[in-house]
Order: sequence, then C-alpha cells, then structure tokens
Amino acid sequence: MHAIDAPTHTKWLFIVVFVTVGAFILTACGTNTSNNSATGTASTPSPTPSTTPTVQTVRGYGTAYGCPGDVVVSNAPAPANVIVRPGKGQTTFSVQPGDVLEVQMPFGIAWRSQDVSGSVIQLQSPSGYVSKPDNACIWRYVAKGTGAVKLTFTGTVLCKQNLHCVLAEMIDEFTIKVA
Repeated sequence: MHAIDAPTHTKWLFIVVFVTVGAFILTACGTNTSNNSATGTASTPSPTPSTTPTVQTVRGYGTAYGCPGDVVVSNAPAPANVIVRPGKGQTTFSVQPGDVLEVQMPFGIAWRSQDVSGSVIQLQSPSGYVSKPDNACIWRYVAKGTGAVKLTFTGTVLCKQNLHCVLAEMIDEFTIKVA
C-alpha cells in the first residue's frame, strides 16, 4: 500500500486551482464588450490596419526626387507580382492577367511615362509616387487582358541650383507580355 502525504496532495491541488483561475482571468481580459449604461452605447474595438494605401499630397515632396507628383503613400500596398527596374539588363517581362506589375524608376531624374489606357495593363492610382525604401518613383499596373504593350519612361537629370550639370534625356522602355 502506498501512502500519500497530505501536504504534497494539498500543494498540487492549490497549483491546479491557481492555474485554472489565472486562465479564466486572462481569457476575460482578452475581450472588450463592456456596455456603457449611462449613454447606452457599447464600446467598439479599434479598426484593423487596411491594405489600401493611405495617400496624401505634400507640396514639393515628390518633385524633389524626380517623381511626377507630390503624393505620399503612408502604408505600402500589397507586394507586386513583378517588379521592373531599369539597368538590370532585362527589358521584357511576362505576367498573367490579374498580376500587379510595379515599375521602380530611380531618384535623381525627373521621370514621365506615357498613357497606356485601353491597353492590356491598367495604371493604378496613385502613379509616380515616392518610395524612400526603394529610392524610386513607383508606377503600379494591373494586367487586364492578353497581349503586349511597351512602357516608355523618359526623364531629364535633376540639376541643383547654382551648379552646372549636363542636361541629358533618358529613355527606358520595357515590353510587358500578358498571357
């Protein structure tokens, strides 16, 4: 026959009760459904972050880097399926309908792009906005149909005041194939 020591048995019972009560307290702290009886309104939880970019305009912000507008995007949109950058040796990119294509043109050049409305890709708004993490002006497109389109970006070098610099025109072309 095996004897159980009463103080040890009591200690284990106390630990089990303590853990159970602690779990109930933590569970109760995780919800916020209190009702304010004075006003008759229930408290609401804070909103969840949005995947839609928050956009505002700050005068001179984008043009200082060479972007066509002064749009500031606070929270980045969802990552693109394909990212296009000049100078990487690749000029033809293949995407599927529904894919998001992001063009990143580097700072230091005043960039312009042509209108591609009615083509197999559709420009998203805002276009040509500043992305400091990428050191680039950003254009985002959604592939809408099938076929090919040529994206042409032209730009001139940004020159600082009172400094001589060579005015140069830059042209970058990318072929986008949607299949």
